[in-house]
Amino acid sequence: MAFRRRPDVTYEMSGDRAVILDAAGTVMTTLNEVGTVIWCELDGARGAAELAADLAPRFDGIEIAALRADIDEFAASLLDAGLISED
Repeated sequence: MAFRRRPDVTYEMSGDRAVILDAAGTVMTTLNEVGTVIWCELDGARGAAELAADLAPRFDGIEIAALRADIDEFAASLLDAGLISED
């Protein structure tokens, strides 16, 4: 399954962090630098495995399997919050 940012969710960059506002406009979420990198790549074309393979060179010393697990966990939290969808 590929992950996509929901079109009714807005975000802005504040320095190197994404600030996300949910569709209802009531909950604001600020991501750390790593979360922001992943968030910006959620285009609906790739799932966790593909994202991990593509992003691994950007993070020194992390194995693809560990990055994939982190992406899966992060995506699950974004799904629970209604900020992304699965295609």
